[in-house]
Amino acid sequence: MLRLDVQEIMKGVVVIKALAYLFKKYQEEAAQVAIDETINFTEKLAPYINPAFGVLKEVFVCLYEILPIDPFNCHILQKFVLRYGDIPVKSDSGEKTIKHVMS
Repeated sequence: MLRLDVQEIMKGVVVIKALAYLFKKYQEEAAQVAIDETINFTEKLAPYINPAFGVLKEVFVCLYEILPIDPFNCHILQKFVLRYGDIPVKSDSGEKTIKHVMS
């Protein structure tokens, strides 16, 4: 079961906004640092795909740089989607699943 602590989420939102800024500025170099220095980077980003957290675009900025250069993180994200992809999340257009948000 995917369980998220609201206080931890809010701390993570600030970090993800900062990461997105760095990924936009440094692109592949930032992605390589994230891959080399963080275990399962995409696994840490994936819960923030929920539109209710307000950082969906920022998460996709980071994933856009990482996924093309790291097959392992692609695999980690696939495992996350297989496990939690059918969980309903609230979005501006109603309730959707994580899979629908990602498509």
